[in-house]
Amino acid sequence: MVQIMMKGWTNKMDITKMMKVLITTAENEMVVLAATEPGIYTAEKMQVTLKTGMTETESDLKGVDSCCWCVADAVCEAGFNDENGLILRPELQDAQYMGIHRHCEFWCKPVFGEKLSELPNNVQAVLMRSGEKYLYIMPLCGSDCKTDIRGCAEGGMEFVMFTNCSGYYEYKKQPAFIWAVGDDPLALAECCARAAVKLLNNGLKLRGERRLPDVFKYIGWCSWDALQIFVSEDGLAEKADEFKAKNVPIHYAIIDDMWAEIPGYNEVPRDIAFGPMMGIMHQSKMYDFRGDPRRFPNGMEGAVDALKKRGIKHVGVWFPTTGYWAGLVPEGPLAEQQRENLVQIENGNWIVAPEKSKAYAFFHELGTRVRSWGADFVKIDNQGMHKKYKGITAIGKSARAITAATEGIAGAFFDSAMINCMGMPSECMFNRTNSAVSRCSCDFIPESAEWFHKNILECAFNGVLQGRFYYNDWDMWWTDDGQALKNSVCRAISGGPVYVSDKIGRTNPEVLQPLMLDDGRLLLCDDSAVPAKDCLLEDPAENGKIFKVINRVGDGAMAAVFNLDAENKAVCGTLTAKELGLEGECFVVYEYFTGECRKITGEECVEIQLADNAVCRLYTVIPCGKDFTIIGRIDKFISHAAIVSQALDVTTLMEGGKLGIVSEKPIRVFTENGEAAVERDGILNTVVIARNETAVKIVVE
Repeated sequence: MVQIMMKGWTNKMDITKMMKVLITTAENEMVVLAATEPGIYTAEKMQVTLKTGMTETESDLKGVDSCCWCVADAVCEAGFNDENGLILRPELQDAQYMGIHRHCEFWCKPVFGEKLSELPNNVQAVLMRSGEKYLYIMPLCGSDCKTDIRGCAEGGMEFVMFTNCSGYYEYKKQPAFIWAVGDDPLALAECCARAAVKLLNNGLKLRGERRLPDVFKYIGWCSWDALQIFVSEDGLAEKADEFKAKNVPIHYAIIDDMWAEIPGYNEVPRDIAFGPMMGIMHQSKMYDFRGDPRRFPNGMEGAVDALKKRGIKHVGVWFPTTGYWAGLVPEGPLAEQQRENLVQIENGNWIVAPEKSKAYAFFHELGTRVRSWGADFVKIDNQGMHKKYKGITAIGKSARAITAATEGIAGAFFDSAMINCMGMPSECMFNRTNSAVSRCSCDFIPESAEWFHKNILECAFNGVLQGRFYYNDWDMWWTDDGQALKNSVCRAISGGPVYVSDKIGRTNPEVLQPLMLDDGRLLLCDDSAVPAKDCLLEDPAENGKIFKVINRVGDGAMAAVFNLDAENKAVCGTLTAKELGLEGECFVVYEYFTGECRKITGEECVEIQLADNAVCRLYTVIPCGKDFTIIGRIDKFISHAAIVSQALDVTTLMEGGKLGIVSEKPIRVFTENGEAAVERDGILNTVVIARNETAVKIVVE
């Protein structure tokens, strides 16, 4: 039997003895079930069994005391309510918390508080602290039921299990939630993610088990913010010509929303305001899955070819799971062809049917067409749309059917190269098998400091949950935006793909240089970026402290530091090697923007002050070497990622450039073409290596 004590969170008490269980019937009658013995709750014509257990392999992670799971079996002869079927109320004391809140059907953001009753609806994970211990709770989505967390008016919080479909009389072996206790909150999140993979047993993988397709290892561009609904072959070609003229090595382009044939779109005024434009978009239906004849006179294959002839090696095509935002035109050629694979939903729209064979047939047709155009990958949007199947089938079933189909065609046609978008709900997150990339924020809004603050919080905190399973995509951005520098730092540390959406004529190549090598290859961190431990439970807009986003790279780590104060006041804080997960006695700390370099011990603090919102810092922290320490390409943000290998006295680089080396004593540096000039400033030595020279030998005098 699982043992856990909620007060102080130690191994003392069986959680099933501290749980209140309720059923809401299809007639909206709420019935409170009383415990007759541990784990089994009954009433007339109703029964719930909560099975709990401890995961053995996950609980041995450093910083984790225990990791447990809960599965529900339930029967209600009156049928469960489709939105509030089974409710579980644990006796949890209030504590400081951070919740990952699904604030709409598609996206998540952090919420902070101290009273669990104030948690909003649709929370997908909660992290709490009591003293030195943390409790992390992650609800799940199974084969039928989905579980969310919300505050309870009677006090505390509750789990809500539901199917999105009336008529279900039995929940059988439905995973409810996983929770873990320990002193390392980020280890708890990793622990619960590992446990979810085993408990769900549906092909779900951790981030480290997924392969990032090569295309996403390079810099890209997306048409959306540049061309919006007026995307055309001419516009795409003009932007590709600009990249070529400016020598910007864009490796891939995404032909985004509104390339397809949509009735009435060509009559939309080109000067339409953004809000009304979005309104028209989301009410529109697709006539046919082909390029609009007026804007793509040579078809989609012509547009793809035009981009590739201009040096863009790979092209991706966007489309949503629903065909288009409001589905398909019922009398259109695609709907006629796919009629048996469609379903009419509550609002009258026609979209793909939530059955595996029908969904696969539908998406196979779309994938076949995209591939025939010469495209190399897809961006599939509007994935968190499963509430549209209300009353048709259980949310777990629809999620598994649609996700299996999109994963299937991505694997069959594009080597699993797919950007998952608007797909942060747990029913999407827990059902993908092979695709590696998933968006983790609302849409980019140009020229908005307010949006930047929102975006960095969403993306960093979503790294705690979604980032355990996927390469998080922090969304597109502009290189000439007022937040461009900070956006570039965020993308550098994100550990995910990087692509811009500059308007025609407005790309600033200099902003991109620190992110990539000369051929456009990105210098990536090794994980999905997350907030530092001391930033997890407080809102940086209000606490007067720096906000730190951290990641790993090789044997070292990175920390991007921002001022997110709501009143643009100065903030301060500290950084240590230990909080970055590094162990040892001596570390080199290098800051990109100031060039400051120093050595610290494992417990020693680096004091940081940021005067206002415009200032940011980027720290590389790596263990000290015996005689010298190579920071890497210090002309790049993720400098240490430019090192391929270090063997004895020879270091191999991905590409030559400005190399930073720390040594107490003077050094000499040799390449295959002879000795290179070294500049010394304190313990920091810099040397410029020719681009084609990648083998470097360092000698300490």
